[in-house]
Amino acid sequence: MTAALAEVFAARRYAVAPDVLLAPDGVMENAVMLVEEGAIAAVADRAEFARAYPGTEIAPLPGRAFIPGFIDAHIHLGQGFGKSIIGGEPSQIWRRIWIPLEGRLDPELSYVCAKWMFLEALRGGFTGVVNFAIINREKTEAIHRAARETGVRLVSSTGAVNKPVDPGAAGDGSGLKQIDEALARAESHMELCRQDPGIYPSLCVSGVEGASKELIGGLADFCAERGALFQIHANEHVPEVHASVVEHGRRPVEFIADCRALGRHTLLHHATLVTESEIELIRSTESAVSYNPVASHWKGDAVSPACAYVERGVRLGLGTDSTRCDGFRMLDAAESCQRIAFGMRVNDFSCGAAWTWVDAATRGSADACGLGKVAGRLAPGYRADFLVLDMELPEVLPSWDFEWDLVRHYNRDQIRAVVVDGALVMQDGRATGWDQERFLKEQLPVAIETVREAPIVRRHGTSGQHRAARRTTGNA
Repeated sequence: MTAALAEVFAARRYAVAPDVLLAPDGVMENAVMLVEEGAIAAVADRAEFARAYPGTEIAPLPGRAFIPGFIDAHIHLGQGFGKSIIGGEPSQIWRRIWIPLEGRLDPELSYVCAKWMFLEALRGGFTGVVNFAIINREKTEAIHRAARETGVRLVSSTGAVNKPVDPGAAGDGSGLKQIDEALARAESHMELCRQDPGIYPSLCVSGVEGASKELIGGLADFCAERGALFQIHANEHVPEVHASVVEHGRRPVEFIADCRALGRHTLLHHATLVTESEIELIRSTESAVSYNPVASHWKGDAVSPACAYVERGVRLGLGTDSTRCDGFRMLDAAESCQRIAFGMRVNDFSCGAAWTWVDAATRGSADACGLGKVAGRLAPGYRADFLVLDMELPEVLPSWDFEWDLVRHYNRDQIRAVVVDGALVMQDGRATGWDQERFLKEQLPVAIETVREAPIVRRHGTSGQHRAARRTTGNA
């Protein structure tokens, strides 16, 4: 990436011509994209563009590809300091690790953790993230500040819990008891999000174990009426499904439907352990699902039937669930999890044919989180959120199928630029407009101390401890 090209992206209006551009209908070669005031004004063949926009200067980008920026459909912005603590841990880590860690975050730590995760996300090719958190206004304002400083597009959340099964799941330590209080917080959150054009409102309920039928229905209705996103974990693991059946006589998705909380405004996270009738409930109500493949194989709960969702017409996005903020490794995991869990047993060699996962991470995630008319496509009328990829490295040469290459061969280090709203926010893995090295140096001790002081309970121990134990038994 040259300084001259950085100057191109700094302009209010520019036309650029990469070797390859991933358009909504597939790969385009010899295309030109025109950006005006942060929005895509045109995408056309070079000859057609010259006729339509005579005299417009075009900046050529040989050896480069443009793809839409990835959108992380499910992340918890209070979990960034944990990382490898969860390695080897048995499932249900939210009780022993994430709630204790998030409980340590005051507004300033919320800002630091969010900015840290936004930096990771942008380096990993994510131009937008969908946060899942039930937090107060002070913490929300801190996260919004981090989003503005880094340039990431943010779906911001708050919400409520009113049952004691997972106290503090908010990351707030304060489950709201009354629906009126929850709705007041929701109204305040909507007002706060309206202050920034790159931030969009959402409300969360932790899951069917954490909220009453009235609270789930009330917050979902609020979102439907105001055009906001409603988020809820659903059918992620066996204890959740079991608890729902025992308490309600209904599986989680069925109970959420009983709450009148399914619909186009609703994003169900994980939805791994689903029956055919539940898939039909999701499809028929136009609800969306976030498929979190890395979380599936790290925690071992289950793998979402994502291929089946796509075949049935369920709206599908991809999320990290705070595992690692790396879009290309997420694509790889999305395809490989489907292949291992479902494809191999029926000899399905395609498992989505690559384009499915690229589409789910871009257009699908945007649609699932309520940004379907804003981002996720390189097409006129959409915001100019895109990645500039290096196509001249041996890992991707020779190239016979660009979208299979994206899923299996491209990597984070091939991202030459990350552009959000037409502006350069990341260049060769380094943030623009602020000093990421100074930030990391100053805040690393804070991150370490925060984790050490949190009442985290690990059951597996470190890898080094297990190595030492193996040596002492003579089995090294």
